[in-house]
Amino acid sequence: MCRLSLCWYSIFCKQNFVGFIFGGFHLFVDGYIAFAWFWIYHIFHLELAVLSNFMARIPDKIKSIDGSRETLKLAVRITDLWFVGTPNKFEQAEMVIVDSEGDQIHVVCKADHLKSWKADLKENSTYVMHNFKVVKNDGQFRVCEHEYKLAFIGVTIVREVDLHELPFKEFRFVEFGNVVAGNFVVGLLVDIIGVVDQVLFQHVSSKNTRVVFRMKDLSGEVLSCTLWENYCMQFLAYLNERGNDGPIVIILTHARIKDAQGSYLASVSNSFKASKLLINEPILEIQEFRERLLDLGVKVSPVLPPGDQGSSQLSRGSQLSSKDAFLSKVEAKTIYEINGISEDVVCVTVGTISKIVMNNHSWCYPACVQCHRKTDIQTGPFTCGCGKNNDQPVLRYRVEVMVSQNNDSSKFLLWDRECAELIGQTADEVNRVKIEDGDVDLNASPQAVDRLLGYVLAFKACSKIDASNVDCNNATHPECRTIIQLQDSL
Repeated sequence: MCRLSLCWYSIFCKQNFVGFIFGGFHLFVDGYIAFAWFWIYHIFHLELAVLSNFMARIPDKIKSIDGSRETLKLAVRITDLWFVGTPNKFEQAEMVIVDSEGDQIHVVCKADHLKSWKADLKENSTYVMHNFKVVKNDGQFRVCEHEYKLAFIGVTIVREVDLHELPFKEFRFVEFGNVVAGNFVVGLLVDIIGVVDQVLFQHVSSKNTRVVFRMKDLSGEVLSCTLWENYCMQFLAYLNERGNDGPIVIILTHARIKDAQGSYLASVSNSFKASKLLINEPILEIQEFRERLLDLGVKVSPVLPPGDQGSSQLSRGSQLSSKDAFLSKVEAKTIYEINGISEDVVCVTVGTISKIVMNNHSWCYPACVQCHRKTDIQTGPFTCGCGKNNDQPVLRYRVEVMVSQNNDSSKFLLWDRECAELIGQTADEVNRVKIEDGDVDLNASPQAVDRLLGYVLAFKACSKIDASNVDCNNATHPECRTIIQLQDSL
């Protein structure tokens, strides 16, 4: 004879309090007592599941971030991590995080918060993160397409958790044909993969280091790539040390696209700190590219070590103009002769930059992102006279230099494009580093400008241009816009 007794558990809620009473389930069979542990186990876990529906907060999705809420909870993996500024002084961390759906967003941890979190931030690790300042992702260069980016604040929480199901970094390669055709989002950094076809130019000095080479993708499309500073040294070191191991396939992450301008073809270059350069690394993407390169029969020129490259001048069609195009239809004059000219004339001269000249103008000026015209707006949105709606002004170089030739000298103006190529950074990038080093005044001349000293250049001068007019620039007066490098800086 069986007697069955059951003491039920109960759940009750009152004024946001959830409680439960859990009883046992005893089965009496022929005088023997057996605890029904199977049912107790399942009832207990059912109870926890019910409670978790009330208590656990589901992580937010990155694609749902719209600026309306900053009390975020994110379950993410850091796929890219880099540091900008002077370590242990004015340094900030920047990163790209990805969630379970593969969506990405840019995150910044500035110097005042980095001390608390630097040891915890590791690339490829997974975290649960809470609370951020949500700001517009409207800078001149953007590492993610997301409309917003996140910034650490005083109450940000970062907890490392094993979330192995989260995706790792996924490269988002751009097709060379789209870059050449201008089919890309201006200011959005991209990933590129290609095979090195020819080294066009190299220059290594204490002030300026860069290499320019031509790449091909699997369609055979050609694209010029410039690597600066440490990225350049990494590339040249590989060329020196490599054996005869076939094609050189590289991946450059967060690359900047420079659109075609006149005779200058579209090209790409590394970012200041965000890029990573992978050269023939044993990763799936490079291995697959090499295999398809052979299958498709894409022809690639052999790449010689740096010492065997011959002339360091760039070939025609690369980032700098050829000498022939530069010198055509103009008269060559000495600086002594130019100083005595009173009529309107366009001429060419050669000289060495011997001094950065300080006058009533700063080394840069705020301008329209499209036409380079100066604006009086220091920050915030504005509409330029050209009709372009700007989210905020960008800084453009305007550097007056003293150029010497024998015992004569004269002042020349270098504009944004020339300075950016010679210095290796945009004016905005230079100003950001300057601010991080403690020089917050825009008129304070940055150390990076001194990289111009010692360059031997050919200058195309236009005497009819008023050098004091900031609106006279390389976008509106082709006669005065071009210089060509003849010799490395001293």
